[in-house]
Amino acid sequence: MFKFFKDKKNILAVMSEKKDGSMKLLGDDFNNENRSKFFKKNKINKRKVISAGMIHGNKAVIVTSKSPQIIPGADALVSKDDLFLAITIADCVPVYFYDEKNKVIGLAHAGWRGIIGDIAGNTLREMLKLGAKTEKIKVVLGPGIRKCHFEIKEDILDNFKKYPQAIILKEDKIFADLFGIIKKQLLNFEIKEENIFESGECTFENKEKFFSYRRDKPEVVEVMMAVIGIR
Repeated sequence: MFKFFKDKKNILAVMSEKKDGSMKLLGDDFNNENRSKFFKKNKINKRKVISAGMIHGNKAVIVTSKSPQIIPGADALVSKDDLFLAITIADCVPVYFYDEKNKVIGLAHAGWRGIIGDIAGNTLREMLKLGAKTEKIKVVLGPGIRKCHFEIKEDILDNFKKYPQAIILKEDKIFADLFGIIKKQLLNFEIKEENIFESGECTFENKEKFFSYRRDKPEVVEVMMAVIGIR
């Protein structure tokens, strides 16, 4: 299990690993037992968990204690209530946001479509509505598929034309640096560089630690879960 913002006592930001089992939220392969065990291990009241329904888009939604437990159509959640925000991932990048002073949190499920659609910026805009300040926001990019393995084809290359520096040509193959794009967007939003952190882990690369949709191409999708909440 990964923990982020370890130096902050009043925040819990964690991500499950393969050994914790699949954390699927929706569908026939929904796994309530694994999710419940993970919540219990981290002393999370599951009644206070709000999850993004996720459609691989760029929509960020502010949630409160009155919100439903699953937010359909959202890939990022923001709050300042006594809640835990959750997403699932299996190569997409979990992006954690935290303004300690103003007690605002955010969590984004950043797939390539959402990244190109500026899901990071959309999450930050919703945080500012709740009183967060750009100069106070800290961001962690959790484990995801890195440029060493994120190969794309010509048919979607045009989607990345705003980010030519993120395209790598190698041995007649095309790769994209999703982490580089997210970081550029954060810097463009005037998030301080010293407030942006990366786990450095690649989900595709580490078969023992992570599920990876691209690597495994499973018939039944298995996923990790990312959670953030203010204690």
